[in-house]
Amino acid sequence: MKPETVEIAKVMHRPMDSLSSAFHKTLMTTFGMTVISFLSSVATARILGPEERGLLSAALMIATLSAGIAQMGLANAYVYFYGAARRFNYYKLLVRSLLVVAGIALLVGLGGLVLSAKPRLTEVWYLILLLCAGTGMQLYFSFLSQLKADLGFYNNIRFAQVCANALLLIPIFYFYRQHISYQPLLVAQSLVAVGLVCAGLLWARRHRIWELTSAAASATLTAAVTGREVARYGLHQHGTVMLSLILLNFDKIVLMNRGSMEEYGYYAMAFTTSRLIGTIQEALSVALFARFAGKDIAELSAKVRTAFRITFVPLLVLAGIGAALAPWLIVWVYGSKFASMVLPFSILLFECVIGGASWTLAQRFTAAGRPGLVLVRQFVSVLPVFVAMPFLPAQNIYIYLALLMLSGAILRLSITLLMFPLSLKESMPQLLPTRQDIKTIMNIRFNQKR
Repeated sequence: MKPETVEIAKVMHRPMDSLSSAFHKTLMTTFGMTVISFLSSVATARILGPEERGLLSAALMIATLSAGIAQMGLANAYVYFYGAARRFNYYKLLVRSLLVVAGIALLVGLGGLVLSAKPRLTEVWYLILLLCAGTGMQLYFSFLSQLKADLGFYNNIRFAQVCANALLLIPIFYFYRQHISYQPLLVAQSLVAVGLVCAGLLWARRHRIWELTSAAASATLTAAVTGREVARYGLHQHGTVMLSLILLNFDKIVLMNRGSMEEYGYYAMAFTTSRLIGTIQEALSVALFARFAGKDIAELSAKVRTAFRITFVPLLVLAGIGAALAPWLIVWVYGSKFASMVLPFSILLFECVIGGASWTLAQRFTAAGRPGLVLVRQFVSVLPVFVAMPFLPAQNIYIYLALLMLSGAILRLSITLLMFPLSLKESMPQLLPTRQDIKTIMNIRFNQKR
């Protein structure tokens, strides 16, 4: 048996004490965000209706895509090399990264407005561009805050965004109750994004995150890192993010151009609501990267396997229950106008769980400094999507898009599972939780109660 395999076996059954606190905080924050976002979505859907809600979703999609594309993997590279205690001019990296992210977000947002060709979107171009730049820098700080393994600011900035957007709905609905449109909501979200960027700047200054801690500075891995290494890691990570953005948003981009705003409104709500089931996987993935980026690979591998086992099959069962109840729940929550979102919602529930499982496993590669392997996986899984898109029928296209999303998620998970024996020479992760996993979950609950 190889030494690496022996080491992995030794740590497979260690309790996840080092992760439990950050995971618990992140999970609770994500759950709270999910509840608030869900209630806000219900309110806006019922008040705006499918078309106006579709316009708001389209504007938010342009901002989200622009922010994601603009990251360039800069924050992830910062976190990885800082975690590995590699010497670098992190202050200069911080300043230049913010300028790059804001500039690219503006350019991509402008391109998105041109490509969308929707008059009601282009008439508020300045608001959408402000939201693009603000969201880009806010997202950068969200990634950068994973420098701190306790994920305190990471959770605070995400929760503050959701709460602020929800609270601003109250005065908007009060003052515009006679004729409500999506534009006041866009103004509110832009102001919130700018405020959170200011909060990120204050956090960075307070903690002086450009300085390595004394413990890290005295570590053995203090060799200087070159700008080329930072760029290489960042671009590999960014390539993965870019392909993920394509896989998660190609459906909405196609629907925006080939369908009506009403259909887009149905589908956008189905997609957003289906993300509720992925909160646990999201929290675990973030906690894994924050805890192990640039650190112990053997323990990372063990914890990734445990996280995968305790979430994948149980959440698939939950997705099946949600799909069975969807015909009743969707109409009861959103109203009869949104009955058409039942089928895509049911499909996207399974897609969310399967996609989240593959991303949990991907932390084994990204946190270990090998994001290029995940990039290859993303590239292979995106090819069938582009091949199939031209053959989608025009009628009920949003249902076929959901099925295509599900197919892509299944392919990504399959490739990721095969990467363990083929690329890492490790055994393939088990699917079902073990008795030790159940004890681990109980230990986490016990420790948090204490």
